[in-house]
Amino acid sequence: MRRTLTLLLCLFTLILPSANAGETEALEEIAALRFEADSLHSIGKTDSAIIVCGRAIELAERSEIPTMIVGTHAGQGVFLRSTGKIDEALEHYSKALDIVTSGIFGENPDEEAIEEVASLYINLAVLNLDMAHKDEASVNASHAAEWILRGNNPDIKSQILGVAGSVLTGTGETDKALEYQGLAYGNALEAGNEDAAFRSAAYTLLLSSRMGKTADTSAWRKRCTELLPKIENTMSRLVYYQVECSIALNSGEQDKAIEYFQKILDLDGIDALPFVQLDCYNNMHLSYAAKGDYRRAYETVLKSNEIRDSLYEKDKAESLRELTVKYETKETELALSRSEAKRAKTLLWLAVAVGVLLVFAVIFIIYASRQRRRRMEREVEFTRVRANISQRLTEQYVEGLETERARMARELHDGVCNDLMAIQMRMNRGETAEDTARMIDVCRESVRRISHELMPPEFAYATIDEVLRYHIGKLTGSENTKASIIYESETDRDWNTVPDNVALEVYRIAQEAIGNALKHSGTDEIMVKMTMNDGLLRMTVTDKGAASLPESSRGIGLKSINRRAGAIKGKISTGVNENGGYTVNLEVRMPV
Repeated sequence: MRRTLTLLLCLFTLILPSANAGETEALEEIAALRFEADSLHSIGKTDSAIIVCGRAIELAERSEIPTMIVGTHAGQGVFLRSTGKIDEALEHYSKALDIVTSGIFGENPDEEAIEEVASLYINLAVLNLDMAHKDEASVNASHAAEWILRGNNPDIKSQILGVAGSVLTGTGETDKALEYQGLAYGNALEAGNEDAAFRSAAYTLLLSSRMGKTADTSAWRKRCTELLPKIENTMSRLVYYQVECSIALNSGEQDKAIEYFQKILDLDGIDALPFVQLDCYNNMHLSYAAKGDYRRAYETVLKSNEIRDSLYEKDKAESLRELTVKYETKETELALSRSEAKRAKTLLWLAVAVGVLLVFAVIFIIYASRQRRRRMEREVEFTRVRANISQRLTEQYVEGLETERARMARELHDGVCNDLMAIQMRMNRGETAEDTARMIDVCRESVRRISHELMPPEFAYATIDEVLRYHIGKLTGSENTKASIIYESETDRDWNTVPDNVALEVYRIAQEAIGNALKHSGTDEIMVKMTMNDGLLRMTVTDKGAASLPESSRGIGLKSINRRAGAIKGKISTGVNENGGYTVNLEVRMPV
């Protein structure tokens, strides 16, 4: 939780009215360091934030002010946790917790102490929930709520109570979660923060619906609709529409779900959230299919594929950026090699010249030495500039990877985890196996969609032959794979000659063909064979099951395979084989 420098200084003045000039200066420096660390963390420079916060911790411990020590250690725990250093984060949380539980704050802590302790407990609750320690998460969330309810700042109270409600939702304590979300809503209204109140009302609406409280659900929906015209924040509207979509899908109201999916797609700025669009189209096509409107279901699937393809293009752009960094590094090395060769040639010429005319040689050596020194200075400067450019490009690439990883984490947490929680709640309520199975199918489809969005990183280090062999080995070892998958290839071929773009499309075609065989053929054996002769790569996927594929698979799966083959100027042929199964053949000529 960020606080402005002015607010911190005012609070410190109230807490320490007798502080001397040296203490006041130390407090000002601690506040400035904490503000700087929070700012660095907010723009993604978490490593720098950890260093700055470390200096703040040293000053806070020398000041011996409990509130400052707790706040700085809790902040460092947040920064370390966001970089995956869980053990180090726990050490700082433990130091802060030792002070909180020592009774040093007494029965009447001031507002600053209340907020720092509540923030510490809520961070511990989130960390424990991420680590699947539900009991500890529940206890810490309850402590956070108890502490913040002793305070007088409604804005801070609404934030802490809202997060506590979300944590308790994750631990399965829906009654208490519902209570805290309701309190968060009331405090947000008191603080005049209609945006926060709207989000709390939306979460409470979802909880009431899942708990089967019809009257409460209606009441919270009314509050949401009353606040909706006042809300301009796109993300807040998105939260509410997603809640309504979830409720509609759970109750089987396909028309209503489609209506809210369309509202999400009509939001301002939704184009900047391609994964939200992808999720909407994927769910809309299931709703249309459930209604029997297969034409619109097919149209939404096509839109989903367009968005997915555009996301793959972004992945290709990242790969191109990485290739550029490697190229510039090689170019720098080449420039240095040429410089060394040129210098050696010059020295040889000078040696010959010395043997002919000693006097002129001496003069020339002096002149050449000066020129060489200037040239080397320019080359060193040129190399340093290129190195700086390479470093910046590398930093941009790494930051892009971190952003993508965070996005995938949010998608898994907000999508799949919520679906799993819904399944657990259905099972706890004793609902029918059919309803639970349908929810499991939705969750499985979400996981499958996310996995398909990931471009295989193996191509940076392995050939198409090695990647396919590894992929098929994983499928064969999976408990969900009933059929035996056999892979054969020519070991004496140089598979490194297959370009990356061709290798990726061959890999995707193999994935699609194997997936179709596993899902639709009913076969107990699949044979994958790959050869390469005279620059012509051939891949065959053959099964021994029923040759007839469902129309949906034939229409979408084979179109996807043909489109990928066309992208690399390859040729696809399919048909029934002698075993009564289905065969997919790919032929592609390697570029010269």
